[in-house]
Amino acid sequence: MSRPLSGVDGPHADATLVTGGAPAAAARVAVVLVHGRGGTPEGLVRLADDFYRPGVAFLAPGAVRSNWFPAGHDAPLAANEPTLTSAVDCVAAACRAAAEIGVGPESVVLVGVSRGGSVASEFLRRRPRRYGGAFVVSAALPGADLAEREVVGVPGTVDAAGGEVADERTGPLAGTPVALDSSAGDPYVPVERVRATADAFGRAGAAVDLRIDEGDGHGLSDATTTRIGDRIAALLGDGAESTPR
Repeated sequence: MSRPLSGVDGPHADATLVTGGAPAAAARVAVVLVHGRGGTPEGLVRLADDFYRPGVAFLAPGAVRSNWFPAGHDAPLAANEPTLTSAVDCVAAACRAAAEIGVGPESVVLVGVSRGGSVASEFLRRRPRRYGGAFVVSAALPGADLAEREVVGVPGTVDAAGGEVADERTGPLAGTPVALDSSAGDPYVPVERVRATADAFGRAGAAVDLRIDEGDGHGLSDATTTRIGDRIAALLGDGAESTPR
């Protein structure tokens, strides 16, 4: 099902939200799916069948013209504004949609693939708090110099999902499990940028799990799909294996 995504200004103001999985009344966990360049929210929701479980709602914002920002992820930030900010607002709107069906941030899992992973990373950087988890797949924080890309949330402020940002003693991301999955020979995202992204999230208090596989794969792998399913199971308190619908 698709509907307009509310509360988004700028280039992605006409973005849509595709939903799937559990109906709102049965949702206990929400997975926000952020597609890559040229992808679609519908396509990513179909791939998410591999880690669907009863009680899991899928919320997938769709970029206007299937592209979240115009320049490369390693371009200076100014080259991707105001589109990048508008893209981050799409993720924030999806988190608000989760709250509207009774799923709070600590039960929200972000899954961003390729450029969608860069958008999800930037969302975490700008709107930090404790989330249920995040998977940054074949992606890194956007920007030319990642050494300067610190998480900017301020403890005590209110984030996009309506919750208070985490206590400064635990860091802005407050132990959020953040998995970064990439490959050593990824043709689009150098491994050094993935490691720098992991370092930035670690400094912000995330529980970082970095996985660099051999080869030159780009996108969701079977291993990453399994890891997403495991994280969802932990949030549900369910030890069963992921099964397709």
